[in-house]
Amino acid sequence: MYLYRFEVLVNTKAVPVVIAAGDDQQAFRLVDVELEKYFLKMPEVDDITLYEKKRIAKGGGYVLHERENL
Repeated sequence: MYLYRFEVLVNTKAVPVVIAAGDDQQAFRLVDVELEKYFLKMPEVDDITLYEKKRIAKGGGYVLHERENL
């Protein structure tokens, strides 16, 4: 099992999405599922980018930090 960190571009705004899945295909499918559950109406997705993939282990995690506009 892996933990995936995606950045989804929705209406020019970056939305972080974290998914636990067995493989890459399942992870990308689950991004859509989670977006549908989060938003009342499914937004138009401009881009989905996989930023990180980690094997799930006890004590592992991610740091989510918004980027500053330069």
